[in-house]
Amino acid sequence: MKWLKLNGPENGVKSEFQTDWDSQNIDFYEDIPYGTGGDHDMFLDLMMPRDRAGKKLPLIIWVHGGGWSIPELTKKYRPTNAVIEACRMGFAFASVEYRLVTESPFPAPIEDCKCAVRFLRANADELGLNPAHIGIWGESAGGQLAALVGASYMNPKLEGTGGWQNVSSRVQAVCDWYCGGDMTHMGAWKVPEVQAKASELGITLTKMENDGGQSAPGGLFSMMFGRPGEEAPELSMDISPIFYVDREQPSFLLMHGDSDQAVPIEFSYNYYDALVSHGHDVTFVIVPRQGHGFFKGDGLYDIVLGFFRKKLMEE
Repeated sequence: MKWLKLNGPENGVKSEFQTDWDSQNIDFYEDIPYGTGGDHDMFLDLMMPRDRAGKKLPLIIWVHGGGWSIPELTKKYRPTNAVIEACRMGFAFASVEYRLVTESPFPAPIEDCKCAVRFLRANADELGLNPAHIGIWGESAGGQLAALVGASYMNPKLEGTGGWQNVSSRVQAVCDWYCGGDMTHMGAWKVPEVQAKASELGITLTKMENDGGQSAPGGLFSMMFGRPGEEAPELSMDISPIFYVDREQPSFLLMHGDSDQAVPIEFSYNYYDALVSHGHDVTFVIVPRQGHGFFKGDGLYDIVLGFFRKKLMEE
């Protein structure tokens, strides 16, 4: 395995996310290749407490946001202070890259995220991880991907061929920040078979009547599917976590700002209601007076780390 332990500043990280990992007593391994996406390697960064005394650590995986398409938001776009605190609590922490839809449409992004989970589980002994205690956390587009990793581990159509095919991509806990579980809003909600499946599951679709031109050729919705969303109803449901609520699910923590103008809080309300109605373990935290983007306030990050501690350390 290729290990590049950092001895100086990490590469390509913006000033607001920089830290001296060594002074935090954290071992930082940069750009570990975890598999292939298309025809090239994919990479993750791994942070681990230095004083781990041979323990097999529970793991939190971070998935960055950016509308599945913004190259400036990479695996370096992560909540650094929370990473440090997680390591102090005894977690290992990985941040992963995935193919953006500007390179390859869905299911490419979720295939890569699942491959990263499989890699980390397959190499848990060498990495010093507990393969039965893996959680995943994402914000915005990364929240959708984190939720989908958790919800759809039993769907072979989303696993891809990036590596470690005989290893499970299952996780035990998911934190989804301000995304929710319905991707059919990108046009497929209009299709009768989507509406029929939603009715069968008893879920409420988050419809978008006016998408601001994103369905137009070259727009985000078309990039997502390689065609307009209404022409991809099956894929739209496959990549919507809400359409898996009738199956076994991990524990979920949903968090959404009530002033979010980019992703209406209705997305998370509907996902929460669907998970509750099917008897799943889910907590929904409404964040007052905050919008889209990293939340302000240490207490909100304490909620996330407390959730992962309960689900990955205490259970």
